[in-house]
Amino acid sequence: MTIIKYGLGGIGVVLSLLLFAAPNVQDGTEAVEAYREGPQMSYAIWYTIILMFALLAIVVVFFLVQIITDTKKTVIAIAGIMVSLVIYLICLSAGTQDTTDTLLLKNPVSQGIVNTTTAGIWTIMVGMLIGALVIIAGPFMGRFRK
Repeated sequence: MTIIKYGLGGIGVVLSLLLFAAPNVQDGTEAVEAYREGPQMSYAIWYTIILMFALLAIVVVFFLVQIITDTKKTVIAIAGIMVSLVIYLICLSAGTQDTTDTLLLKNPVSQGIVNTTTAGIWTIMVGMLIGALVIIAGPFMGRFRK
């Protein structure tokens, strides 16, 4: 695993350096177009895509190994992720009355971005509230069980 970790990291560094060798806007549109259509940009993009799929596979394998070794904690963790997803989807479907104008944003964004961001913020706030309630109620619940 260490060899794979350092190998992927090394390849990523080399391909990232290819991105830093990109032409500036002052170099002209021909230079930018040549870079965009050239192999340097293609290598970096494909490396990123492959790395994302590899990381997704590692997460899935991690959860499978955890289910086998520590089923109860893993099921609770997966349930927590699913509850967060449900809360997020409820907040997203509820929408918001905020717009780019009411938020006084310098650069206008689409309403979908405003809705998604608001849903994420509400999900975090609900999660923090539930966490605080668990911390506060935890000692009392322990006494009631006895």
